[in-house]
Amino acid sequence: MQKVLETLIYLQDIDTQLQRLEAERGDLPQKVKELADEVEEMRNRLAQKIEAKNSLIAEKSSLDNDVILLDEQLKKYKVQLYQVKTNKEYDAITLEIETSEKNKEDKEFRSLELEESIGKISEEIKELEEQLQSQQALLEANKKELDEKLEKTHEQQQQLEEKRKGAAQKLSRQILSTYDRIRKARGGVAVARLIGGACSECSSRIPPQHGLEIRMMNSLNYCEVCGRIVVWTPDSSEE
Repeated sequence: MQKVLETLIYLQDIDTQLQRLEAERGDLPQKVKELADEVEEMRNRLAQKIEAKNSLIAEKSSLDNDVILLDEQLKKYKVQLYQVKTNKEYDAITLEIETSEKNKEDKEFRSLELEESIGKISEEIKELEEQLQSQQALLEANKKELDEKLEKTHEQQQQLEEKRKGAAQKLSRQILSTYDRIRKARGGVAVARLIGGACSECSSRIPPQHGLEIRMMNSLNYCEVCGRIVVWTPDSSEE
């Protein structure tokens, strides 16, 4: 059991070093992810607005063409108006002229509405493009900083992970599972030391009999307050 406890101490030291490396990176990984998500969302919004603008432009172009055709049609009707010979023909052409003029007026009004909408959405696109450019620059700066930190600690992290893998293989599945569960629940620290008759992590006093059992290092012992595995090492201060 002493070998198991020594392995747990070694494993905890490795995990503590890995945790420090992670702390050096701080919230940069999360920040980069959030910025990347924001940039992606802005790109999607920009694509939607550009698509909407193109749709409005296409509709306006179609209406403008219709207005040109109606103008030509009205010219023909007005020429025909002077060539009619009966009141019935005159009334029929007059009705066509009124209908075409009303149709033309409606299309011109709609075209003006579309022109206003195109102008508005163009401003929105311009503003969104500026925001996107700014966010992309911020994302690239944070990515660069994160990459530099990752490069700086990559080799050290790899070495520690290899050591951790080797240490973990020396433990039974049950003990490793217990260690990982406590570490996850206790801020990354599963193994505490007996120092001065107390738990080194939560400072709770440990009864003398329990302390004696811990110093013997022949069984797993837990702090009754924080639940961590408590061990003793020769360099632990008992003063």
